[in-house]
Amino acid sequence: MHNQELRVRVGYQEDFPPFVGSGPAGPQGLAVAILMAGFEKLGTEADWVALSLAEQISALCNGEVDMLACLGVTTERQSKVVFGDPIIRTGGALFTIERQTTELTRIVTPSAGPLVAATQAAYPTCSVVEVDNYPQALRRVVDGHADAAALNFHVGSQVAQREFPGKFVPPESTFEEIYLAPAWAPTHDTVFRNAITGVLAAMNPLENS
Repeated sequence: MHNQELRVRVGYQEDFPPFVGSGPAGPQGLAVAILMAGFEKLGTEADWVALSLAEQISALCNGEVDMLACLGVTTERQSKVVFGDPIIRTGGALFTIERQTTELTRIVTPSAGPLVAATQAAYPTCSVVEVDNYPQALRRVVDGHADAAALNFHVGSQVAQREFPGKFVPPESTFEEIYLAPAWAPTHDTVFRNAITGVLAAMNPLENS
């Protein structure tokens, strides 16, 4: 490992519970815990940089951070970043309000998330509307401007309960499997990437996700 990798700048999504997020004492969540354990094994110190969903890939490719803590793996993103092995298994689900009785025709989902294409494929008769973030997607449903929000099952459940308690029906299933993995810019040195990927693989985090 090169000396410069004894300290690494890690970008993380500021509001993506329970996987990553900003807490009173700094970054928190399952992915943060997994990566911190890996960094400790390598003797690497991390500087954590909070980012919005839309900022993550641009911050990585512009060199503002050295890696991203966890990003949903998609074919489109694989053309922009280099993923490590997945550390979390989750899925996409539809969130509807309690009084929803009509057939779904309008589904809203964050434009920078991994579910735009998956939602259109799973619900081809519906129009898919893109918004900036999770709270905005849920607000569109509450206000009647959309019939459902396509969101990460675990994250959507927590954000919906926090922002609109009692308004949404907990999803019973997912329509798309999603894997979350650390990510690097294609130009990043492979030495540290291979080192942390190897350490995380030995920890086998998917068994606990």
